[in-house]
Amino acid sequence: MRKTTRTKKGFTIMEMLIVVAIIAVLAAILIPTFNGALHKAKAAADIANVRAYYAELQTEYLLTGKYRDEYTDNMTFSKTIVFSDGSEYDLQVGTYGILRITTALEQGKSGKEGYSITYECDKGDHTLTL
Repeated sequence: MRKTTRTKKGFTIMEMLIVVAIIAVLAAILIPTFNGALHKAKAAADIANVRAYYAELQTEYLLTGKYRDEYTDNMTFSKTIVFSDGSEYDLQVGTYGILRITTALEQGKSGKEGYSITYECDKGDHTLTL
């Protein structure tokens, strides 16, 4: 009879534990970095949309000669931008507020007419005022 030798193939439990530990350490290092980059990207997208909204308000004023009536002198914060065509954009990591500055005649004193839009990130690390 012939004796067959069998070679052992595979990994030991210890080798598997070492690999899992290395992956856990790498994940612990990379996840906070990825979250920070993701937050910055979302804030940049929000800021771009707020700027587009501001440009739309100014264009609307140039075409019609008047400002939207829905805004008053009170700052109202919102997480949703509603464009004039009815489309909506939900801000991802911040809120914006619109302050309509009334004309000098409406106030009876010197002042300027226009919008002031302020964007503030939830973490407070990104702000924009137009």
